[in-house]
Amino acid sequence: MRRTLNPPSQEVNNMKETNWNRNSALVRLFLDEVEDDNLHKATLLGTLNLGDQAENDDMRTVYWTAVRNMGKGIEGFPSFSGRPSESYTPEQENNLLMVANAVRSAYASIPTEYHSMLLAVKIPHGRTGGVFADFDALVDDEVRKAENTMKTAFKDKRWNALDMDGNIPLITPTPVKADNSEVSEEE
Repeated sequence: MRRTLNPPSQEVNNMKETNWNRNSALVRLFLDEVEDDNLHKATLLGTLNLGDQAENDDMRTVYWTAVRNMGKGIEGFPSFSGRPSESYTPEQENNLLMVANAVRSAYASIPTEYHSMLLAVKIPHGRTGGVFADFDALVDDEVRKAENTMKTAFKDKRWNALDMDGNIPLITPTPVKADNSEVSEEE
């Protein structure tokens, strides 16, 4: 007796294509900012174009694996190792990535002679103590904090991840907590 498998549902296919569209848009946005003299960028863009034309999820997976592997060779390439964020539209994801890249660029513009001073006064948060290994580690931490701030603001409905002024997210600040240590003015 020969068994046949039911064809995959169209919803599953659409989900993978949706992931491809979201992730490839993020990679393209990242590549817009990359200066590359050794053809990594051109090769990645070619592979992304092939993936855009893929006829099925299996081929998109092949192209995506190639994109991720090639991207490892470019500093600052977006990480896709975490769980996919289903709650953001591609435009929202692009805004998150754009701001994170702008924060990284802002730190990169700090002259080298100030790096050791910043490493002396900026310390990692938490109970681990110690100092940052180097300026890149400090920058990575600041970018992570910026991403967390944006994601928290989105979750708290203080920012829709769409309202921007250039590369500045228009986030409603958290309310200021009342200061209970006010001095009485009876004196």
